[in-house]
Amino acid sequence: MVKKISALLLTGALTLSLAACGGGNNGSNASTSEGTNSNTTKSSGEKKVVKILHWKQENINKAMEEINKAFEAANPDYKVEYSTTGPDDEYKQAQRARITANDVDIMADLSGMRLSPQDWTPGAKVPDWQQWIDSGLIADLSGQGFVKNWNANDIEKAGTYNGKVYAIPTGKVAMSGLFYNKQIFEDNGLKVPTTWTEFIKLNEDLKAKGITPIGVAGKDVWPLKLPAFALQAKILGGGDQQKWIEGVWKGETAYNDAEAVEVLDKMKTLQDNYMIDGFMGIDYASAPAIFATGKVAMLADGSWDAPTIATANPDLKFGYFPVPATEDAAKNASFVGKYDVTWYVAEKGPNKEGALKWMEFFSQPENYTKFVKAAGFIPTQDNISTDSEFIDKELTPYLGDFELAYEIMMINRTNVGEHLAAEGVHTEYLAPGGEFKTAQELADVQQKEWEAAAPK
Repeated sequence: MVKKISALLLTGALTLSLAACGGGNNGSNASTSEGTNSNTTKSSGEKKVVKILHWKQENINKAMEEINKAFEAANPDYKVEYSTTGPDDEYKQAQRARITANDVDIMADLSGMRLSPQDWTPGAKVPDWQQWIDSGLIADLSGQGFVKNWNANDIEKAGTYNGKVYAIPTGKVAMSGLFYNKQIFEDNGLKVPTTWTEFIKLNEDLKAKGITPIGVAGKDVWPLKLPAFALQAKILGGGDQQKWIEGVWKGETAYNDAEAVEVLDKMKTLQDNYMIDGFMGIDYASAPAIFATGKVAMLADGSWDAPTIATANPDLKFGYFPVPATEDAAKNASFVGKYDVTWYVAEKGPNKEGALKWMEFFSQPENYTKFVKAAGFIPTQDNISTDSEFIDKELTPYLGDFELAYEIMMINRTNVGEHLAAEGVHTEYLAPGGEFKTAQELADVQQKEWEAAAPK
């Protein structure tokens, strides 16, 4: 639900990134609040600017704009410049460009701190956040009073590096579930499945009734990871994916072993037989509406999109259940997820003082509550009421054994091939949309790429 950068890498990242830094969707200009580009208070009374970088996500962006206005009202000498880009690679490019150019005060990350090399990962790729901290670009928040507003366990898991707090994770999300249309289920006498066999039967029953089972935004590729996360967490290592990941590094497990192939094969089964026609052409922004209008019975998506679905159709009755990966119902009955929207403060940004002031304001429970309600996150502050029936009734029953997703746990090798890049399962390469006719073929290529990227 991520050691030192060489001068060459920094220069290359900056050069490539600046072109995309102003990007919005499809490379359009980033959206920013009105105001000056200056960050200092001048004799004319010009306001100090706090520059915040985030990605486009409508429900969260709207909440952020309200919080920023409230901050400006409480601090009239400040102005917030809130910039957004497209998600994923476009956003990562903007992050690298802005932080290395000292042109941002606060920026969000896609997850909590993750993927830091271990003693059993020789030659592993060092994540951006760790490079930035090691290079002195991220501020140490350990002594800031607002850190105490956040759950200590969540700060320890997702915001701490070498014993110091560098980040604030603002919520947890489930990523391995399917939204389902309760009316369609009720009208057709269907129940939430608890095993893989039940899940396949559910999909067949829906097809027999002329109902498309699953929607997914394949055009953006990463949504295909979401159901795979459930499969990986419950199948790899016999349900211990950390063991499997360590095994891959130590040569004890492999990308083409039986468990890894099972994950790919089950995803191919879903993609070939039960996903909406043309799913590789559906973009992420369109997917909630496809589900909300009843075109599909289920939607592969993260729990964070519940507010977007509710907005698209306020009358829709919907739930959310984990993809049942195995024949063990008890093993299947928990979500896989991640920390989301994690804030970093730039050590060398144009207005560090203002950034810390904004973080203190955001961390106040009344302001954070507005944010977390809009985001649909599981709170990372204690005693926060979200007033969310979805969180209380649909998520909470499956949170007892909440696990981090494969992409959060997997540490990749440097320069690993495209079929393993970005800690992904990459089922988009499976036919008919991709080049590989079978799961085994893709698995064999992935293992070869893994071996080829081994340190020499």
